[in-house]
Amino acid sequence: MELKDIISIFPDAQLQPTPNPDAAYLSLPVAAQWLNIPRTNLTSREITLLQLMIDKAAIPRTKTANDHTWFRRLFLGEKVSQQQLKSQRVRVIQINLVSHDNSIPVNNWLDAFKTMFKQPFLDTFLINNHEAIAIEPLGSKIYDNDNFLGISQALDSDFYCSSKIYVGQYWQNDNTIEQLFTNERNLFKFQLQQNTSDRLFSISNSILKYYFKTQLSQNPLILKSDSELFNMPEAKKTITTLYQNGGNVSNTAKKMFLHRNTLQYRIKKFQETTGFNLKNMDDLLFCYLLTFQ
Repeated sequence: MELKDIISIFPDAQLQPTPNPDAAYLSLPVAAQWLNIPRTNLTSREITLLQLMIDKAAIPRTKTANDHTWFRRLFLGEKVSQQQLKSQRVRVIQINLVSHDNSIPVNNWLDAFKTMFKQPFLDTFLINNHEAIAIEPLGSKIYDNDNFLGISQALDSDFYCSSKIYVGQYWQNDNTIEQLFTNERNLFKFQLQQNTSDRLFSISNSILKYYFKTQLSQNPLILKSDSELFNMPEAKKTITTLYQNGGNVSNTAKKMFLHRNTLQYRIKKFQETTGFNLKNMDDLLFCYLLTFQ
């Protein structure tokens, strides 16, 4: 059955350059475009049949990871000559994907992910059936964590996946990037092992926890401080929220649905009990590290 025949049967179907992020639509890859059909007009049997009938030959085959220069650079240590390197900064985006529908290949999620960015990626590839890499050059439009979160949530809904993303730093595209990536990969693996509900990771929200857990957590001073600090009720939540709000008492009180004076009292009581003044950023940072225990 050809595309025009499918559209004649489902007149509400629209052929568009990107998948529809709305969960109310079924999005199917057709050649280099997407066929978006309202789910309200489809039975579960029709959805299954459509997924089987779409011409898989029209979908570009994903090259094996080893065919990608960036895979060989990042994972196999392949060096690139100075003539091949460009004077540019790039970042490596790591993606962990868990599919909840085996009939939908995870590379469909990755193909759609590429279309969400104004500037083309230098490369994208699957490492295996649940890990992917995207290489993004520094351009005029910089996507922040909120952008990545919105994109991943939309794609997860459409492709029945759960994704977690590590957004790397922009590094100079030279032969030192392999080692930098190895360190970023260690941070991402560590965060995945924590089994948190967080979906977006970067150096700023990962490295303190990583080094605390791997190098500081068993220090006797840390262990003693930890046991004494968190006997106080609500101490961990207060410290975490205060740190996330840059030590601003008013903003923290609003986030915690407390009167400002109530929070001030808690901070004063905490200092009297532990000796740590949470209005002092050094003390606050130290106490925040202890919340990782």
